[in-house]
Amino acid sequence: MRIAYFWITEQGYDVVTKLKQALKGDIFGKRDFKSHVYRAFTEYDALVFVMATGIVVRTIAPLLQSKATDPAVIVIDQQGQYVISLLSGHLGGANALTRKIASILHAAPVITTATDAQGVVAFDEVAKKNGLVIENLPVLKWISGALLSGKTICLHSILPIDDVVLPKGISLTDGFNISYHVVISDRITEKADNKKTLFLRPKSLVVGIGCKRHMDPMQMEKCFQEFLARYQLSPLSLCGFATIPLKQEEPSILQLCQKYSVPLLVVSTEEIQACSHLFDRSAFVESITGVPSVAQACSYLASGKGQMLSGKVTFPGITFSVCRKALPSLKLGE
Repeated sequence: MRIAYFWITEQGYDVVTKLKQALKGDIFGKRDFKSHVYRAFTEYDALVFVMATGIVVRTIAPLLQSKATDPAVIVIDQQGQYVISLLSGHLGGANALTRKIASILHAAPVITTATDAQGVVAFDEVAKKNGLVIENLPVLKWISGALLSGKTICLHSILPIDDVVLPKGISLTDGFNISYHVVISDRITEKADNKKTLFLRPKSLVVGIGCKRHMDPMQMEKCFQEFLARYQLSPLSLCGFATIPLKQEEPSILQLCQKYSVPLLVVSTEEIQACSHLFDRSAFVESITGVPSVAQACSYLASGKGQMLSGKVTFPGITFSVCRKALPSLKLGE
């Protein structure tokens, strides 16, 4: 986490110096204060101010966009007695950082988010802690509101849950016949339009790609969309495309990576040859590429020999295959 520290008085400087020694980061003083804050708001993960809360609120007010994108903002009094989580408590990580700073300074953490105050699960914090993408952020308020009013939230997760005792208000389910629930999955369900269902997407899918040379990028995208729909896969769960060295410079594959903001994973021909017995061999493919399988072998190997969710799926001049990486256990509590 990149942290920017701001101070105005000498006492404030002593506080931020102590924090930098423990947490690293960059320190900014009162000179060009406003311009430094404006730049830091987009370039840092967290902004820590040692000064009056009013100064901070007036300075950052024009910069606020969304809880999904705003950085964590924390305010500390000059004596270092209180640490206030002011902005982006869960998704931005301000609450967790507030507790850490309070521990370093031997100060009192001030956290006002309702879920923390009542001791119920905050699913935006769950998403951040587990590397999940929130698909429909506006629904989060329904889920949090239900928990705060004492209702039970039914949770369906493809991530294994090791907790013997679930947090207050959480019940596990495989069904969708209840009013409020949270779904953690890389698959799109028929209930995707349910206004009281929160969808959290794990970064779990690796898609292998093989294609002819100079494939039209628009055709590649069209076929990929059809592939996603056929297997009910969420694009938010993509964590990489995989192919062989011969195809790593193909513009259509690179454009697909750019569009979905995921890396291209290149699998060596030696790795594929070593496990070629696991896949259907194609003499034609081998004569062109030097390996008997491209899409299926690449998705399997690049996912860490994960769970195969599809075989080789063929479109004109294109093949896809998808595997799911091994999933870590879901962290619900502290």
